[in-house]
Amino acid sequence: MPPYKEALRRRAKMYKHRKHPRLKEKSLYTIPHTIVHLTIGTHARKPYFSDPKIAESLISIMKRVSLEKGNRIYAYCVMPDHIHILVDASDKCGVIDFVKLVKGRFAGSPPKTWLHTSLLQRSFYDHILRKDEDVMAVARYIIANPVRAGIVDEMGKYPFAGSLVYDL
Repeated sequence: MPPYKEALRRRAKMYKHRKHPRLKEKSLYTIPHTIVHLTIGTHARKPYFSDPKIAESLISIMKRVSLEKGNRIYAYCVMPDHIHILVDASDKCGVIDFVKLVKGRFAGSPPKTWLHTSLLQRSFYDHILRKDEDVMAVARYIIANPVRAGIVDEMGKYPFAGSLVYDL
């Protein structure tokens, strides 16, 4: 069997057994003030957000949806090949709907020269914070991501990370 066909066979087998990244109980994502740490990868993990215009566009859309729907963004960090968002469900909009709105508006926003495919992966990973978890500590962890990745040398210097709740 040619090597490329073997690779395709292995990949198909891997995706067949892939677990769903979110909890099956969707109502948990709609309970107001439930805080969720989301990680959304770029398509094929390509560094699309290395382009400041693309990163700024996504941040602008996240902020607009947050203001419109009442979701609080405790922290966000747009890395070159993925995004972290610490957001809560509001009375108007659950977390999954927040992600759908942001991704939908983002998909329709960039000029056609930016992309030949979707910039973001179809799904995302999440972690619902427990009551005993320190939201500020998780927010700092997210905002410090560029420091750990070696992109900047200290927190606060990365232009695509911030909070709409805390002064970090």
